[in-house]
Amino acid sequence: MILTAKKKAFLEELPGVVEEAIKTYGVRLRKIEIEEDEKGCYTVLITYDSEFRP
Repeated sequence: MILTAKKKAFLEELPGVVEEAIKTYGVRLRKIEIEEDEKGCYTVLITYDSEFRP
């Protein structure tokens, strides 16, 4: 099953959020999308496989 986690962050926090997603989901990670809102805050959408299938 494919799931998406949503995180909010400011520009200076983005590298840490992306690094944490890579460490947490590893090979299950499918994609990371970053969207900016009108106030300069970012929404990070992390899409990953809930089960590992080699």
